[in-house]
Amino acid sequence: MYSYEDRIRAVKLYIKLGKRTGATIRQLGYPTKNSLKSWHAEYERCLDLPRGYE
Repeated sequence: MYSYEDRIRAVKLYIKLGKRTGATIRQLGYPTKNSLKSWHAEYERCLDLPRGYE
């Protein structure tokens, strides 16, 4: 499980790196490819991530 801060950091880096999952995961050491894509989809829908979601 990841904190809100960890998830938002990953999503913002993912966007900054041109939505390259491998580069994002290598740089941070987390999350899985599926988690990152799911977090990004949620971020795109809501322009944020739910704080209670892990």
